Amino acid sequence: VSLSPLEVNLLRETHGRDFAKDGANKIGPHLWGVYNRNVASAAGFNYSAGMKAHGGKWDAAALNNFLWSPSKTVKGTMMSFAGITKDQERANVIAYLASQSDSPSKPK
Repeated sequence: VSLSPLEVNLLRETHGRDFAKDGANKIGPHLWGVYNRNVASAAGFNYSAGMKAHGGKWDAAALNNFLWSPSKTVKGTMMSFAGITKDQERANVIAYLASQSDSPSKPK
C-alpha cells in the first residue's frame, strides 16, 4: 500500500508514532499490528481512562470513526490529533495500517 505525501504527513501528525515491527511506544502506542488489535492493548503504554473504557477492536469501522474525529469517538482521549476529514484519505490510512502487520489483511 502506498500513500500520497499528504497521507504520509497525516500519519506523521499522529505524534511521530512508531510503525516498525517491535516499535517503541512514544507519545502514543506503537502502530505495528494495530489493525484488528484490541483497543488500549499495546503492552507498556499508559492509556487514558477514556481509551481504556472505549473497548472493542481497531477494525476498519472503528479506525474510520476514530480517524475522522478522535475526540468525538473516544470521550476523554488524550490524543490531540484533530482527525482526517476526507473519506479517501482515511481509507488509504486504514489500508496502510492493515498492511503493517505480521498477518496483513485488507480492510472490509
